[in-house]
Amino acid sequence: PQTTFESPVYEVCPNATTPIVIVAEAGNYTESEVSIKWYNEGVEISGQTSLELDTVLTAGDYEIEVTFNDTGCFETEVITVTELDTCTIPQGISPGVSPGVNDKFDLSSFDVQSLEIYNRNGVLVYSKTNYIDEWEGQSNAGDELPVGTYYYVMKYQGTKTKASWVYINR
Repeated sequence: PQTTFESPVYEVCPNATTPIVIVAEAGNYTESEVSIKWYNEGVEISGQTSLELDTVLTAGDYEIEVTFNDTGCFETEVITVTELDTCTIPQGISPGVSPGVNDKFDLSSFDVQSLEIYNRNGVLVYSKTNYIDEWEGQSNAGDELPVGTYYYVMKYQGTKTKASWVYINR
């Protein structure tokens, strides 16, 4: 069974309390054709038998073992989860300035249920539920927003709310 990972990079915050999800992708099988086991540093993680591992709180090597039910043939793939030095909310993005660097408002470590971004006049310009890192300084209509300070409200980790600002530099 051929298996790859949805993302080549997985990161956790120090002392994380909200797990990240590692997503494996089936190459030449469906989940009903195989048995799946996950391991962390060589130790089996009990109860994790799907292509998504949703209990990751710590850095380390995570391995998925996929076995065809009818033949017993199996394959393993390993992904390394790294721990970030700190998990801070960015106060600025610079989409397009250095492509691939600081292009997005990355809140992937915060389990954000909703994000609302307002311009300096208090007008809602962008909103998204189940937000990760989709905002690159665009409006809900997809228009590029001008350079400046924007204000956001994020609801995250179930019951927490944070309001602050973010600056767009182009």
